[in-house]
Amino acid sequence: MDSMMFSPSIWIPILQKFYSSLEIPAVIYGSQIIYVNLGIAFESKDIDLLIYDVYPHTVFVNAYRKAFNEENVRIEVFVKNRETIYHVFTKYGVSIEIFAPPKDNSPLTLFPDEVLLKDREGISYWTLSLEAYAVIQANRREGIRDIDISRFRIIRDKINWDKVIILGKKMDENRVKEFVRLVNAPT
Repeated sequence: MDSMMFSPSIWIPILQKFYSSLEIPAVIYGSQIIYVNLGIAFESKDIDLLIYDVYPHTVFVNAYRKAFNEENVRIEVFVKNRETIYHVFTKYGVSIEIFAPPKDNSPLTLFPDEVLLKDREGISYWTLSLEAYAVIQANRREGIRDIDISRFRIIRDKINWDKVIILGKKMDENRVKEFVRLVNAPT
């Protein structure tokens, strides 16, 4: 089932307000990594954040209330493959997904040196590097996606591909090499 995609004009203001209202450390995840690192924003089905630990859901409810001055907040919390996922629904359609993976399987643990502080439009965000994001996308459970290949083709000259290969040794190196090959193949 394909989810609805939202234009950057919808999700960027939501990300800015929600992220600024959070009182815990959160790292930008998903395609928003490209936006925070390069200022290039793609349509997105949701906003993804990564956190270091499991928190009470009220942390995210309070951040949403503060960001949007709304009393009613719909949030779902569930555990899938040992990962706690908080799903915050917004009245704008786009949802915010906050992932708390087990420490032994977290990009924050696998790539601690790839967590960077970046300023984008006056907001300081913690984000993963583009290289770490490439490794993560190459290693998605469901396999390499066409959408990731096409997005990375647009920014391929901004990526240190040698670093991607080195970081790829922490995950499935063959999938990373295949992803690098697909992104950099002549079109």
